[in-house]
Amino acid sequence: MKDMNKKSPMSNILRYALRHRRLLLIGIFCIVIGTALSMIAPLLVGKVIDFIGAGEADSIPTYCIVTLACVCGSGVFTWTGNVFLYKLSFNTVRDIRVDLFGKLLSLPLVKIEGYSRGDLMSRMTTFGENVSDGIYQCVLQISSGAVTLIVTLVCMYLLNWVVATVILLLTPISALVSVKIARRNRAAFRTQGENMGRMSGLGEEFIFGSRLLRAYGRVESSEEEFAAVNADLFKSGLSSQFAGALVNPVSRFVNNITYAVIAIVGGVFVFGTVLGWTGAIGAPLTVGALSAFLTYANQFARPFNDLTSVTNELQTASASGRKIFEILSLGDEDKGGDAPIDLPVDYIEFKDVSFSYSPDKPFIEGLSFRADGGKKIALVGTTGSGKTTVINLLMRFYDPSGGILIYDGEDIRDFSRSDVRNSFGMVLQDTWLFGGTIRENIAYGKPDATEEEIRRAAEIAHLDNFISTLENGYDTVISGDGEELSEGQKQLITVARVFLASPEMLILDEATASVDAITECAVQAAFHNLMGNKTTFVVAHRLSTVRDSDLILVMDNGRIIEQGTHDELVRLGGLYSEMLKAARGE
Repeated sequence: MKDMNKKSPMSNILRYALRHRRLLLIGIFCIVIGTALSMIAPLLVGKVIDFIGAGEADSIPTYCIVTLACVCGSGVFTWTGNVFLYKLSFNTVRDIRVDLFGKLLSLPLVKIEGYSRGDLMSRMTTFGENVSDGIYQCVLQISSGAVTLIVTLVCMYLLNWVVATVILLLTPISALVSVKIARRNRAAFRTQGENMGRMSGLGEEFIFGSRLLRAYGRVESSEEEFAAVNADLFKSGLSSQFAGALVNPVSRFVNNITYAVIAIVGGVFVFGTVLGWTGAIGAPLTVGALSAFLTYANQFARPFNDLTSVTNELQTASASGRKIFEILSLGDEDKGGDAPIDLPVDYIEFKDVSFSYSPDKPFIEGLSFRADGGKKIALVGTTGSGKTTVINLLMRFYDPSGGILIYDGEDIRDFSRSDVRNSFGMVLQDTWLFGGTIRENIAYGKPDATEEEIRRAAEIAHLDNFISTLENGYDTVISGDGEELSEGQKQLITVARVFLASPEMLILDEATASVDAITECAVQAAFHNLMGNKTTFVVAHRLSTVRDSDLILVMDNGRIIEQGTHDELVRLGGLYSEMLKAARGE
């Protein structure tokens, strides 16, 4: 998929559409037949008019029945073709969204963090719908337009080659006008797509942070910021829509002039045919044929009008596709090596590790420490000191830019990322729940868990009593963000989740930050039972939760400035001692 960014968005969309060739071919076939049948009807109606003028009533019923059959057949085939083309567009966008979702799951975190959540959601939803509409309109208009041009041109030349040539020379003028306008419109649609992504991202941030906006009195300033982005979207949208809307009226104006010229020229030929003047140039024209000609003149211009009328949708689809394929063209996160991890791990060592989120801003430099298996290692320090970054390196969410991270004497890069991550169980300060039952949320790390195992995990996490008060118990459905639950209850569900999974190693990142003091003591006791002889990394601001750690690492500005046990660090009288005194209010 890396070459997607090198090709035009419409080329990439076509590659996805061709996965469903059967739907494409059947849809085009039905549209072609339906359009061709509709093109025959004016010719038959013209014959009926001539029969009426000549007083030949015997043939009129037959022609009327054939005309009706053509019209009905056209309707049936056109409807069927539309159904298949809709299926084509829906299936194509479904495939694109599946690949996009898979790409988001396989991208390195550093790349995902470069986009806002709202922007990524827009690429998945709104931009996908734009692509779907573009596929449908593009295939429909090209297939029906091509047949319309060919059939009408053949029919017109059969009726009168002179008038047909006049139409052929005049009609493309509208297409040239439309193309010139459309070229100026591309930049506006691209800007509109960018502004739409900005507005979606900002809107999602403000909606999810509505409590903070109110708490800090930032409602008015947020409204002003959103209004500014919305104004940019309005301007770019107005510009693109104005230029797009201008195409159709201009082309129709040119077509109306062409229609008037054809009516005059055709009228002259009809008059000449009556008087016998047209025989010299071999182009007689009857009244019925002129009627068919005027209809064909409109139908011949229709593909140009239709193609220009969907210019907006095609431009929008192209701009939306560009935003989608920008993500799909990004490189995947490497899976790592294939060496098996020998669990339990005897030791983990950071050896002169360096890491930076930005190349021009070094963060962690020369980080070195050893965590022996079965020990509890605590990471403490001021906010932004690098504690969570160490956890991210442990989980291979990021890789060191320098130095080496060792598992039992082996470079962590020799193991696959999935094996490294599966060896850990995580409880984070920021809870993550999904829409489903409480049972499903607890069993997320072990889908095949028995009812007894789930209840046991909930009991250990001091969650069972709360669940028993709910009307549907473990079958209670919660929303994706768990609005029905308190922060502490949501945290306890994630605690129960890791208890159930029972991984080889644990990472507790402020795991009890959202529970009350009494519950915290109980959960800490449960954690103690869970840890057993497992290697555990604890990130904590509350120093009371790390007193019993085998090793405490005190971090500041990406460096370890102190390390030792609680008693050793207190005697040292450094930053840890100062933090401890501050916690006591001394």
